[in-house]
Amino acid sequence: MSRLAKNPIKFDPKVEVQLKDDRVHVKGPLGELDVKVMDGITVEIKDNTVMVNRKDDTLRNFQGLVWSLIRNAVQGVTEGFSKTLVVQGKGWKSIVSGSTIDLQVGFSHPVKFQVPREIKVTQENPGEFTLTSFDKQLLGATVARIIRFRPVEPYKHKGIFIKGQYLRKKERKQVGV
Repeated sequence: MSRLAKNPIKFDPKVEVQLKDDRVHVKGPLGELDVKVMDGITVEIKDNTVMVNRKDDTLRNFQGLVWSLIRNAVQGVTEGFSKTLVVQGKGWKSIVSGSTIDLQVGFSHPVKFQVPREIKVTQENPGEFTLTSFDKQLLGATVARIIRFRPVEPYKHKGIFIKGQYLRKKERKQVGV
C-alpha cells in the first residue's frame, strides 16, 4: 500500500460525496461516479474530507486501491481528465465528427470508432485529437481500444500513441558488417 492512503482526500464544497451501503457516490459539476468499497474497508466523510481506513493489516493494498479510486472520482467530477492521441504515419489521419472518429491508418477502408457518450472528442489537426472525460477508467479503456487499431511499431514509429509517451526506436539489423 502506498502511504498516501493515510492522508485525507479533500474536496470542494461544490462536490457532493455520500456513502450509500457499500458505495461512495461522488457528484460534481462535470458528472457523477460511484466507487465500490470492499469488505473490511471503512470510509468516513467529514467536513469536505474523506478518510479511508482498514480493519486489519491484511487489507493494506485494498485501502490504497479504494483511496485512489475515490480520489480519481473526486478529481474527475471537478477537473476532469484528458488524453491527446497522435496518429503518425505517411498519409494517415483522423477525422472527428460528433462522437465518431474516422481513422485512416493504412487499411483499405477508414476505421469508424464510436466514442462513449461520457467522453468528449476535440480535434486540433488531422494528426491528433483529444479525448476528455470525468471517468478516468473509461477514458483509459477507450484510449487503449483506439490504440489497438494501429499500435506503434518500433522501427519507424508509425501508429497511434498518447502524446508525450516515451517511444524507444529500434535499430535495423546490420547485414555484412
